Amino acid sequence: MGISEVDRRSVLFGSSAGILAASSSCANANLNPKGLTPTPSIEGKLLVNRPRAYDVLDRFGLEGMIALDPINVYYLTNVVTIGVKFNSQFPGYATYAKDPEQPIYLVSGASSAWDIANRNRETAILMPYGYGSPAEPINDSRSVNIEPKAGNSRRYHFRSDVPLTKREELWFAAQEKVVDNLAADASWGIARALKAQGITRGRVAVDDMRIAALLQQTDLTDIECVPGYGIFQLIRMVKTEQELAYQKVGGWSNGDACIETVKAIKAGMTHEEIVQMFRYECAIRGNDITSFIVGMPGGGLPDGVMVEGKPFLVDAVSHYKHYHGDTARTFIIGEPSREVELRRRANQVAREAVFDAIKPGVTYSTLQKIGFETMVKQGIPDYAVFVTPHSVGLQHDDNPRALPEFGLDRIDHILEENMVMTVDLPYLEVGYGTGHNEDLFRVTKTGYEPFNTETEPFIIL
Repeated sequence: MGISEVDRRSVLFGSSAGILAASSSCANANLNPKGLTPTPSIEGKLLVNRPRAYDVLDRFGLEGMIALDPINVYYLTNVVTIGVKFNSQFPGYATYAKDPEQPIYLVSGASSAWDIANRNRETAILMPYGYGSPAEPINDSRSVNIEPKAGNSRRYHFRSDVPLTKREELWFAAQEKVVDNLAADASWGIARALKAQGITRGRVAVDDMRIAALLQQTDLTDIECVPGYGIFQLIRMVKTEQELAYQKVGGWSNGDACIETVKAIKAGMTHEEIVQMFRYECAIRGNDITSFIVGMPGGGLPDGVMVEGKPFLVDAVSHYKHYHGDTARTFIIGEPSREVELRRRANQVAREAVFDAIKPGVTYSTLQKIGFETMVKQGIPDYAVFVTPHSVGLQHDDNPRALPEFGLDRIDHILEENMVMTVDLPYLEVGYGTGHNEDLFRVTKTGYEPFNTETEPFIIL
């Protein structure tokens, strides 16, 4: 059962009654009994693929990794710091050692202590830092910096004349531990974490070279920071059980939201009105919108509003707990012409050929070649065809194309079990229109598992 146009408009224009009515009328198998947020099959485990991380670090001669990008910090620690929510420039860090016996550290302000103390999921160890005075200059021949006095942190007051809940008691214990163990600032917090992991020299991959400047302010001057955002992505390409649980929910909800949005499109609608409908369809399923392309990629609707008789694409991307779904479809208002129908068939034949080939051991380039050659053979001009396999996870395009710092100017990835990805199969010609067919899937031992509905590749409105 869908939602009524009245319910849609009530939600779009802020009526809480409309939200409740729409939520109760939306019957979707992916929704929990409350009708709001999907429930993953497992919950609370660490996200990072630790065996793969050790293999990748060893392969590239790295002692560890240091993350600043919130995506990578979340991946390594299972924590989203308050600095991320406030869009801070330096919201937090994570350190990861090649040694499998070493724990993972979250280097963050003391504000993360209470979140971690809740113990509602697996997290990294907190290495807190405060805001102290800068290091004093050294007046002898040494070039080693010395950590200044401990930084400062806010200490919240706990009442002593009332009983505390168990969670409040955990907060109190966490606060007392933190304020007595603060690093002076972020640079010294990172240094402390690395030392605790046994990393005092050698090469480490960093996802932001500002980390190198921070370390130069500490006594860890024998560590070489190597630009390594692609190292993080390479590790993230093969998903853990927890990641798959999140992404399966996110993928199915994204696909359903995409289809429901397309079915509600009418002539005269603007691009923003259609995007707003998708935003709503995501929200009632527990997803957050990342991107929604309708019409022509990059430009939107050629006529400024939706019109009859022109084929267009929708490319829908949203995420659940930061794990993305990615679904695309072709649609048209009114009966398709013979040319539109020919290209629709060609696109679907190519999709079927690509998905028949999916299994571990197949390369990205093989899938790209199959998709491109099939569409052209079926009658779509070669200049209109674009085929792009890509991993999907914490980012929409979640794989490195190259690792030049490690001598790899191009990477033709090989499919492995528990990769989650799509194969973009769009065709585009200005003056004609465009079409697309894209589905999220998990690579299995022998093929693939869909992470969104595979129905309705071409929708006639």
